[in-house]
Amino acid sequence: METHDAESFDLAAACSEIDWDDPRRSSRQTRKLLGRLAADRELLTDLLVGIESDPLRLGRSERHPLMHRLSLYEDPERRCQLRLHFFTGRDRDLVPHDHKYPFSVHVLSGGYLHVWNRRTDEAQIGDFTSEDVTPGIVTLERPGTSYSFQNSLVHQTIVLPGTVSLFLRGPKRQDRWHAAKDMLHLLNGYEAPSEGKKTHLGAEPITTDEFLVIRDDLARRGIITDRRPSGVAA
Repeated sequence: METHDAESFDLAAACSEIDWDDPRRSSRQTRKLLGRLAADRELLTDLLVGIESDPLRLGRSERHPLMHRLSLYEDPERRCQLRLHFFTGRDRDLVPHDHKYPFSVHVLSGGYLHVWNRRTDEAQIGDFTSEDVTPGIVTLERPGTSYSFQNSLVHQTIVLPGTVSLFLRGPKRQDRWHAAKDMLHLLNGYEAPSEGKKTHLGAEPITTDEFLVIRDDLARRGIITDRRPSGVAA
């Protein structure tokens, strides 16, 4: 695998240059950035192991019913956030939903079945029910593949256990995300927030001990470099 000097890559500058207002251009820019990180395991390791000593990024890392979300980079003006997603436990996100922001994903390991839906109602944004969407295309996201998603689009996923991906999100475009209102009972442990709430039910901050377990698991799987002192048991 090709490696690079971390100092030669300015992640902050690369993120600030993304034109989130232009979907096609931002897709090219984010896929290039995520591909760069995916190809450099040492740089990815630098970003991940640094979470432990960074209170901001550790505080922004979460345990969620579907996954662990680790904050690799935070833009000072919140124009973007780079995360590593490690899917655990439940592996289905079948309730159609949108997002508060545009984002791009690069799959590092595992994979998932991805259903892209079309909204058939006149609103095209905001609240909807399952009667307002119809399946558009179905894709299989494998390791090494990337995709970009606009906040108003609606999708569903079936994720393989242990899937790991890089997730780069842009500026918030909606006050909250939305899920099919007639299927909310299937969320089982988390839910779309009501107006005015900053977080949704089900997400909790990751503790330092939990982070260390996740870090060691990723090292054992070869996602990042194992930098523990020699003699430390896996």
